[in-house]
Amino acid sequence: MQKFLKANNFYWLLVVVCVFVFSLSRFWDKKPIIDWDMTLYYSYLPALFIYDDLKFEQPTAEWGKRHFYMNNDAKGNRYVKMTGGLAIMYSPFFALGHLYASLNNAYPADGFSIPYRFALLASSLFFALWGLYVLRQVLQRFFSPWVANLSVVLIYIGSNMPHYSFVEPMSHVYNFFLVSAILYLSLKFCDKPSFKLAIPIGALAGLMILIRPTNVLVLLFPVIYLASSGSLKGTAAWLKYGIVAALFAFLAVSPQMFYWHYMTGNWIIYSYNDEHFFFLNPHIWDGLFSYRKGWFVYSPLLIFAALGFIALFKKSKLLFSSSLIVLALGLWVNLSWWCWWYGGGFGARSLIDFLPFMALGLAAFLQWLSTQKKLVKAPLILVISFVSIWSIFMNKQYKSSIIHYDSMSKELFWKQFFKDHFVKDYESYLEHPDYDAAKKGKEDY
Repeated sequence: MQKFLKANNFYWLLVVVCVFVFSLSRFWDKKPIIDWDMTLYYSYLPALFIYDDLKFEQPTAEWGKRHFYMNNDAKGNRYVKMTGGLAIMYSPFFALGHLYASLNNAYPADGFSIPYRFALLASSLFFALWGLYVLRQVLQRFFSPWVANLSVVLIYIGSNMPHYSFVEPMSHVYNFFLVSAILYLSLKFCDKPSFKLAIPIGALAGLMILIRPTNVLVLLFPVIYLASSGSLKGTAAWLKYGIVAALFAFLAVSPQMFYWHYMTGNWIIYSYNDEHFFFLNPHIWDGLFSYRKGWFVYSPLLIFAALGFIALFKKSKLLFSSSLIVLALGLWVNLSWWCWWYGGGFGARSLIDFLPFMALGLAAFLQWLSTQKKLVKAPLILVISFVSIWSIFMNKQYKSSIIHYDSMSKELFWKQFFKDHFVKDYESYLEHPDYDAAKKGKEDY
């Protein structure tokens, strides 16, 4: 087994299994895929390249079927609520889907038919697996190869990432890739600073911020790590590389600014209108432990990742502190959002972006576990195996709507434990959130 893991076969086995499951699932046939928020993220591509109608002045009926809508500013100018960063990441796959649909009379080249849905789902799995590959490279800097391989496999199957890889190509796995790539390039930059690394770090950071502006917090990790490592000596060096990285970050963000100016006459707007953060009332306990969307409830493996920060502290105080600061601020900011459960979704989906940092804790825990006696090791391996299987099953339950998208209760959660069918009186156990109260900062659960 040790030889198998050292050969990096464990990660590639996951890739093979995922591609096999993807091909069998055929969710592009069974699910609308392009719907609700997905339509908003994606809308830039068909509007620009198929309909030549970025202002949506003549929308087809298909847009309405996909629940597309636009927000308005105080002057009545209309614009797409979601930024276009995700559309940039979709674009190569969209191009292939559009080419196939255009050359194949079996499907309309309308931006919504099966080739486009297949392309978007393929992109989500691609970036999820690429993100795991890059994250494995990060972990191998600090841990043995078998720990790095096992950690990325477990962080995937033990979280809500499978659902967002196979069923809903939302922003989360794309940001997971971007965060992993920024960590990898930043650590290489600490080894040997160069413009060759500063440029992609800046561009990826800009794209990450464009997709989810609050993820600017991730950049604290390379800043803290770089400052503590002493790789850059003097203010001039910081300015030289910092300005170049900032320039390419700005270039990545600039298309959105041109779009906003085209639509509203303003270079920068707040596109979420009356949706806000309540920083003095973060729902951190709910976000971690509630049955509605608790991170540790729907991804119980992450409890071991959290415990692993004890071992991470002993291994590297710098790695521990830089990761924990980002995680703590990420939790505070994300769970201060008025809708801390982020509407319909599986588990704490907004925190998928921060799984690369949890992977460091998980790797530290597995490294510690490998040094323990069988009396300690055996039961913990059994528990880790169980919660990983349980997480996969919960992904399946959510896909089948057995886990409700926003109204799970403690009683319903345990009544549905390892059941692949709806329990009797399912609806009576739901606890529906009060969205209006939450928007005013008055929703307590």
